[in-house]
Amino acid sequence: MKTNRLLSCALALAVTVSALALPASAATAFPDIQSHWAKSYIEEMTDANMFKGYEDGTFKPENKLTTAEALALCARAVGLDENTSAEIADDYKEAVDDVLDGSQSWFYREFAICLAAGILTESDLKSLTQSGALTKPIVKEDLAVYLIRAMQLGPMSERLSSYPMSFDDTASISESAKPSVYLLSVYGIVQGDQNNDFGPDGQVTRAIMATMLSRAIRYMDAHGTDPDLPEYTSYAFQQGVIAATPAEGSGGALILTLNDDLTGATAYSVSLPSGVTIYENNMESTTSALKAGRHARVCLDGRGTAYAVRVSDALEEFEATVNGIDGYDIAITRSGQGEILTMDRFTQVQVGSKTTGDRSIVDADAGYTSAVCKLDDQGHLVAIRLDGGTRTEEGILAGYTKASGTTAASIQVIGFDGVTRTFSVPSGATTTVNSLVSNLNSSYEGDYVSLRVSNDSNAVVTAAVDTVTEYVQGAVKATSYASDVNTITVTNLDTGKATSYDVSKSAVITYNGETTLLRNIKKDYFVTLRLSGGDAALIEAYPGSTVTEGVITERIFSDTDTTVTFVVTQEDDTQVSFKVDLSNPPDIERDEADSTIDKLRTGDSVEVTVRYNEVTRITATSQSANVIGTVDRIIQEKNGYTLEMTLSDGEEVSYTVTSGVSVTQSGKSVNLSSLRPGYKLGLVVSGEQVVSIEIQQAVNSSNKLTGTVIYVSASDKYIYLRCVDEAGNEEIVTVNAPSGTVILDVSTGDSLSLKYLEAGDIIEANGAYDGAEFDATVILRQ
Repeated sequence: MKTNRLLSCALALAVTVSALALPASAATAFPDIQSHWAKSYIEEMTDANMFKGYEDGTFKPENKLTTAEALALCARAVGLDENTSAEIADDYKEAVDDVLDGSQSWFYREFAICLAAGILTESDLKSLTQSGALTKPIVKEDLAVYLIRAMQLGPMSERLSSYPMSFDDTASISESAKPSVYLLSVYGIVQGDQNNDFGPDGQVTRAIMATMLSRAIRYMDAHGTDPDLPEYTSYAFQQGVIAATPAEGSGGALILTLNDDLTGATAYSVSLPSGVTIYENNMESTTSALKAGRHARVCLDGRGTAYAVRVSDALEEFEATVNGIDGYDIAITRSGQGEILTMDRFTQVQVGSKTTGDRSIVDADAGYTSAVCKLDDQGHLVAIRLDGGTRTEEGILAGYTKASGTTAASIQVIGFDGVTRTFSVPSGATTTVNSLVSNLNSSYEGDYVSLRVSNDSNAVVTAAVDTVTEYVQGAVKATSYASDVNTITVTNLDTGKATSYDVSKSAVITYNGETTLLRNIKKDYFVTLRLSGGDAALIEAYPGSTVTEGVITERIFSDTDTTVTFVVTQEDDTQVSFKVDLSNPPDIERDEADSTIDKLRTGDSVEVTVRYNEVTRITATSQSANVIGTVDRIIQEKNGYTLEMTLSDGEEVSYTVTSGVSVTQSGKSVNLSSLRPGYKLGLVVSGEQVVSIEIQQAVNSSNKLTGTVIYVSASDKYIYLRCVDEAGNEEIVTVNAPSGTVILDVSTGDSLSLKYLEAGDIIEANGAYDGAEFDATVILRQ
């Protein structure tokens, strides 16, 4: 964006007409400035094409400037290149035209730059237009305010709490203008007249404007002023709060360590090569500006190398009430005062306690209630955390369950990305079917549903089911193109049947949420089609495989089929459900070793790979228990229990466990008194103190199990058995039934083979544990 400021002015003026830009004469030929006090400034600005003379060959230095003309000159002084200026003019054309309605049309580009560079707000421009001030002579104190903003020093002036000046007429300067006049005085851009007056109400002549403009541009060039307009930059960046004074690195580079703006955690270190430019208040500074506690944005070139760092003072942090969102603008109230904050491309956004990203994750319809905001010393919104409100989740209703005697329900929704998510539906949720108030039930499985989900509780607030519109989910088999119609062939997720659909000419097509063309939709992508008249009116595509990370919080073994459902809670507290067919399990790895489904436990951290809504791989890391062993004896003490255990390596140990220690099984809290000899425990021990206990294996006795068969693998000779311990806690045990195991039907006395055992059978297995699995010698079917 940065360019030669005077060249930029010349380019901008090439298309401008008015008293500022009539046909020019050479500056030295102006007969009316030869003995004028501002001669050198006028010549400098006319040589730079900031000003031009009149048709009669004069300059007329004492002619008054209108506010519009002064603003145009301030806009040119910002120093934007031609491409950026043109882009700004195009972006702001509608806004400027709405306000000016055709008046002052020769300055539209300059007014657009005034809005983009912060010289004016749209409200300011509207007020100037409606009052007629644009066409009236500008006074000196108003010019001071606009010029300081053009120099990118507006935020600095607003932060000043003291601005002593020696002008004899200081008291006559408006309070709102004093900070700007003070800075112009300190930087030598304005001086007192022969009476040591500033003359705040004096009208600005062409000579005065040339003088102030010349001095301002010289100051900006000398200090390397470089405006940084977020929407008109494209560089990559890293930003955060400086954690410590930069240390020397290899090759003489400085190592800058930054903390995350929202969480405060140390996020990354950045190498600053020799010669990197440091900016403070948009002016070049030195590495001395890189102080701990200040905010820094590191600008990166195409190779990822830092070429500049923009530094600001410690961020201003405050809490506010959110009143509404319009585009990138957020209306807030803080300390009883209303404000508008704008999210730019540099703004770091957090929604709720965990979801972070840029402004694209903000949902204008969410109804956020509060915010924590952080502003830099330029007034930019660096970071914002939005709390409360809801988010949209949509997809195909895959399951509905409601436990007997409860008012809340649970639903599973297959998202357009192919991932099944689980949501609770409290009794107070508003539900509609085809826009009519109704109740959810399992009959709507397979229909489209749109949810508003609470960001705080992850519970459904509203649910809208559409049973009329037809949706299809599956894998792309092929796409084809013809002069009259395009088609997409999809293998249906439910039926396995491939069907071709014509693609509507107005169809909306996306990949990973971004608009694309049909030719970019590849074979094996997972897609959701919305059909209209049998044609695909919407195609939402995602990679055929997705990976979800989280923690297993629930395992649900089906009573009706040979499946188990794992509920995985992600970092943002969203729950994702994965149904696994026990007869065709995915590849499973736990703690870097091949494993099986029954070994996966609640609390395990997992990565679940799904291909076309089918789990193909689960990689798990077990809980961080640092002591694993079997309970030999439990002694009740006055303040708790003493556990005598044999550890996995054979060592015999004893731990005192207080009543406040957390004890869990399958992710659920259980009483400490539920522990029994023979239980296998995982303990988190700090020093000699037991912090928590996870029951990894509960047994009814050391040589007998009773439970319900979930799944039988006759070929591999094992059974998944659902057992219930004496405390009423459920666990899943793998019962091995090798050749030679005796299997009897108690009611008939008949001998059976393993293949005759079925899911739902009640059995008693006699044998012994071998690690986490039970080796049966005799199995009795009840």
